[in-house]
Amino acid sequence: MVGRRRPLGAAAAAASIAFVLVVTAVPTAAFATNPPSVPTPQDIAAAKQNETAKQAEITKISGLLAQYQQLSDDAQRDAQQKSEDVTVAQQKLDAATQTANQLTAQQKAAQKKAAASQRQAGAIIAQLARTGGGDVTLGLISGSGAQTDQLLQRLGAMNRLSATSQAILQNAEYDRNAASSLAKQAAVAKAKRASLASEAQDAADASQKAADAANAKVASVESTQSTLYAQLADLKGTTAALEQQAAAAAALAAAQQISQPSSSGSSGSGGPTGSSGSSGSTGSSGSTTPPKGVDPTPPAPSASAVAKVVAYAEAQLGKPYVDGGAGPDVWDCSGLTMRAYQAVGIPIGGHGTNLQYNYLRNAGRLVDRRTAGIAAGDLLFYADGGDPNILNYHVTMAIGGGQMIEAPYPGLGVRIVAIRTTDLVPYVGRPTG
Repeated sequence: MVGRRRPLGAAAAAASIAFVLVVTAVPTAAFATNPPSVPTPQDIAAAKQNETAKQAEITKISGLLAQYQQLSDDAQRDAQQKSEDVTVAQQKLDAATQTANQLTAQQKAAQKKAAASQRQAGAIIAQLARTGGGDVTLGLISGSGAQTDQLLQRLGAMNRLSATSQAILQNAEYDRNAASSLAKQAAVAKAKRASLASEAQDAADASQKAADAANAKVASVESTQSTLYAQLADLKGTTAALEQQAAAAAALAAAQQISQPSSSGSSGSGGPTGSSGSSGSTGSSGSTTPPKGVDPTPPAPSASAVAKVVAYAEAQLGKPYVDGGAGPDVWDCSGLTMRAYQAVGIPIGGHGTNLQYNYLRNAGRLVDRRTAGIAAGDLLFYADGGDPNILNYHVTMAIGGGQMIEAPYPGLGVRIVAIRTTDLVPYVGRPTG
């Protein structure tokens, strides 16, 4: 049933605590590449001897948990960005390949036509040779381009040529030049394709490197967090498992709150197109006009369609992430959302995070989550700083209850997690609205 609340796995729970712990003790600006070491057992034992010291240590550990989580989130974000780079590079390569193939096909057709024209011209020249025009056939067929041009000009000036014969000779010259021009264009297109193929491979290598780094960082963070949770439990007289469950529950509650409309939400400007999007304008009343493509009063999503879309996505849980994956056994983020909506016959713009965002924007299918909330089936987009005017690097699907389903990055399978707020673009896609 769409919208029900689903339990998060242990890894998902550990990855959902960043914005619900006592982060005021460690400001965001203090997050460092190399976080401070965790308290020692001696520190914990000493803190337990004094209530004030104990509370201070609890606050410190809560801040450290948030700080370590931020490091993990940053590494995962880098992996997602690099994965999107692969998608963009592959799109460019596909377009270049299509262009090269088209030009090659045109070149072959032009060469075939030029050969036929040359045979016709050869017949005329042979006739001229028999009637005293000179044996120029060999020069036309095997001579250089400049020699051929001179011969054709000379023959075209002969009074004995009829208008039809002159047209045949001129066509032969035109077809030969057209074939030559297309050959040059095809060569350029093939060189560009080769360059883009190299760039796509570089992007794939960078993606794998970032994914490996992210997975190593996550493993390191989870190990450190396990120690911190154990210390927190020791200080509070609970268990590490209970502390992790409490953090996960708080994260989910915060995500559910994010999904609700805000009475004070405001619209900005919207659309990662490679340049600034359309800005909202403020009238005399002080209200802000939604940017182009954002529906200020969106209808509710189609419950039946969303139920099928979410069911399709959930059937892919655990399947691995592969750059460019679009099913049935491997996925990337936009491949998953694309296929899920294709399953109910709804196009969302193709395979690519920004293709989907721009398609939905142009179709007027964006919704301001701050004023309309987030509904099951909505597509959530992520960009640096949540800026809607720059390219997105990740897309997920809300499934209700403050949760979303995503294909995260190489090394992780399709999963359900609490909705992340970091880098979340204010406008979500609602394909069935």
